[in-house]
Amino acid sequence: MESIRKKVERWSAILFPPQEIFSRKWSFAQQGGMFILLGAVFYGIGLWVPANGFIAFDWVHFFSQGRIPPFYPPWTVFLAKRLTWPLFFAISMAGISLSIIKRSTHIVSSIAALVSLPVVWTMFLGQLDSLVVLGLLGLPWLVPLVLIKPQVGLFALGAKKSYVLAGIIWIAISIVIWGLWPAKMFAVNVYKEGRYAQDIAIGLAGIIVTLPMFWFSRGDMDMLMISGAFVTPYLIPYNMLPFTPAIARLKPIPALIACLLSWLPFSSNWLGDKGWWLGWLFVVWLWFCLAVTRYGFPNKQLFNKYPKPTRP
Repeated sequence: MESIRKKVERWSAILFPPQEIFSRKWSFAQQGGMFILLGAVFYGIGLWVPANGFIAFDWVHFFSQGRIPPFYPPWTVFLAKRLTWPLFFAISMAGISLSIIKRSTHIVSSIAALVSLPVVWTMFLGQLDSLVVLGLLGLPWLVPLVLIKPQVGLFALGAKKSYVLAGIIWIAISIVIWGLWPAKMFAVNVYKEGRYAQDIAIGLAGIIVTLPMFWFSRGDMDMLMISGAFVTPYLIPYNMLPFTPAIARLKPIPALIACLLSWLPFSSNWLGDKGWWLGWLFVVWLWFCLAVTRYGFPNKQLFNKYPKPTRP
C-alpha cells in the first residue's frame, strides 16, 4: 500500500508543478540592486509628479490620511501612514517595472505592459494595488503586501506550497494581533451605496469557468490570478494590475493586442456602462496567450516565448 507520504508527494507534484514565469534568473542581490536603482529613479520623478488630488486622488484623500475603508486588512493603515507620495510612487513603479523586466521577452512587450490601463490608472489614482505587485516579487516573505488587496493577488499563493504556507501563517499571526478581522472585512457591504459601474466582477457564478482554468494554470501565478478574476467578488479594471506584468511574457504582437484590449473599458465614455465589461476581453486574451505559450497550439510560433517553460 502506498504510504501517506508518497501520496502527499504525488499530489503535491500534481498541484504545484514547477513553472518558470520569469525570463531572467536573478539572485536576491541582483534583484535588490535593480529595485534600489529603479526606486531612486522613480523617487526623483515622484518629487516632480504633483499629488494634488487630481493626480493621486485616492492617495491624497484616503490612504495618506489613514482613512482606510473597512474592507482593507488592518495592517494597511500602519503601512500607508509611513509612506510619503514620492516614496509610494518610487516603490510602486520600481515594483511594477521590475516585475515587467523579469518577465520580458521583448522590449515592445515590456512597453505594452507598462502603458496598459491597469498600470496607468492605478498610479493615476494612487491606489494600493501597486504594492501587491511588489509583494508578489518578494513571496513568500512579502505575503502581507499581497493580501492588502486580495481580489486577484490571493490566488497567486496557489502557485507554490511555500506561498500557501506563508499565507496561512501570516493570517494566523494577524488574527492574534488584530482579532478576527477577516470576519469583519467580509461583513462589510461594499454595495451599500450601490454597485459602481466600473465593478465588472462576476462573483461566485464565475466558478464554473474558474475551476477548469485553475487546473490548467497550476504552478503559474499569473495564470492563477487571471483565473481568480472570474470568481472574485469585486473587480475594477485597475484591480487587474497584479497580473498585468504578464503581458511582458508575450511576443510583441499578442502583447500589443493585450495592451489595446486593456484600454477597452474606457469605451464606456461612448457606449455607456456596458463598455466597462469589455475589460473581460483583456483578461480572456491574456490567459489564452499564456495557455498557448505553456501547452502549445498549431499556431504556437506566434505566441511562444523562449525559452519554453517546463511542462507539468
